[in-house]
Amino acid sequence: MSIFKKFIAFVFAVITTVLLSFSPSLINGFIKIDVSNAPSWATTLISISWIAFLVTFVLPTTFFTTYAVLGRTSRRYSENAPVFAIPIGIAIIGILLIYYFPVNIITWIGYLAISLSFAAFLLMVKNNEDGRRLPPDIYEMINGGYLPKVSVIIPAYNEEASIGDAVESVLYQTYPNVEVIVVDDGSTDNTSKIVSEYVKENSGRVKLIRHEKNLGKFAALNSGVKIAGGEYIYHMDADTILAPDNIERILPLFNDRKLGAAASMVSISNDGSVLTKLQTIEYLFEQLIVRYGQSMSRNVIICPGAGCIYRKEAVEGNLVSDRTITEDADYTFEVRKQDWKIGQEVDAVSFTEAPKSFSAFTKQRIRWLYGVLQTIRIHKWALRDPWVIWAWLGYILTPISMIILFSIPLLGIVLGQAYLSYFLPYALMSFTIFLVSRAIPLAFYRYHGKTSLLLYLPLYIFYNAYLSIITLYTFIAWITRRGVKIKYGSRKIHAK
Repeated sequence: MSIFKKFIAFVFAVITTVLLSFSPSLINGFIKIDVSNAPSWATTLISISWIAFLVTFVLPTTFFTTYAVLGRTSRRYSENAPVFAIPIGIAIIGILLIYYFPVNIITWIGYLAISLSFAAFLLMVKNNEDGRRLPPDIYEMINGGYLPKVSVIIPAYNEEASIGDAVESVLYQTYPNVEVIVVDDGSTDNTSKIVSEYVKENSGRVKLIRHEKNLGKFAALNSGVKIAGGEYIYHMDADTILAPDNIERILPLFNDRKLGAAASMVSISNDGSVLTKLQTIEYLFEQLIVRYGQSMSRNVIICPGAGCIYRKEAVEGNLVSDRTITEDADYTFEVRKQDWKIGQEVDAVSFTEAPKSFSAFTKQRIRWLYGVLQTIRIHKWALRDPWVIWAWLGYILTPISMIILFSIPLLGIVLGQAYLSYFLPYALMSFTIFLVSRAIPLAFYRYHGKTSLLLYLPLYIFYNAYLSIITLYTFIAWITRRGVKIKYGSRKIHAK
């Protein structure tokens, strides 16, 4: 069934991309703007950048979004799924009208039909999302009269401000059989003192390990695993808070005996500033669309350190390594290398803090992006995976296409009104695609309340462009072997 969904999503993505490729010329013809004075070399540059944008963004984004929506439909309301054929059928009629009757009025009727069917589809999805949530089948996990133990490992370095909340979020889980292992990785503040109080009050359920010096997150996780008594190992950060039913919702995925790991849905808790709101939009799209699409075939590429769980059997003998600066990505690839499947539970939410300053945000993304490049270089076997290939190509194509696209308005100032008029339809369609692809995940988020983020979508375009620049920077640093210098905990690292 997953292959059928992929086929439908791919066909729809190809048709949509082809139709959108002609839309700027249709708009120019409809509003009758004279663009004959635009320089030929400049219009050629626009055309090249437009093709790059279609291939690197429109095609994959449409595929991921369609595939995720199809999967979400099956997951939530399979018995009502046929009703979704109505707006899809109307959209297909609109596409046929545009293709076979290239007359202005009929063409715009076709576009109207597609727009209305899309709006109806979103409304149906929202209504169903509000009305139904499947209960977790946690009691299928009972074996020999008991539920399996989950060991939650929390590495911490100078986390006195947040460690208490993190520990309590685990202790108050609706899933009963949980132990907490906090590894104080050489903190110089009151982290250990705070955790010690929880150890006294929750004998046997909370354990504390102390490192004399800061060895790194990888070492802290390895220390925790050594004393973990659970059949499942949960990794979370010290500034993360688990939703009360996080473990209860994610653990049933392991009824699939071939599943080795699963990712939580990581949500940003401090989304009060413009920067953190933009990060929230990104998080929702990447997890509720892209990663959800990966999880439908149990092929999630990376389990985030802010909330992921492993079957102990799948990681026995595999130590978390410091050979990359993104140990969670490397560790996930190691599990995948052993032919274990990896999933995601979008309703198992963990809340984490995002960088609030522009400087901290930039440093975090440089570490993430460069670390993934290191991981792909180590795990060359993974390049047979289409998801990994797409991620690899994104390092090269996306920054280039975005830089070209955003350079066009600057050229317009120099070249004049005709050039800007020629460019306008391309900018309009690009913004529309961005708007739609980032709006859909807002309806899928479990706790809702994110519709106000729609107001920030115009700014998100510039946010995404900045991410592309960082991506290009890290790729150049990697390809030239110059590397990047980061601070991780108390350690200063020159990653090559």
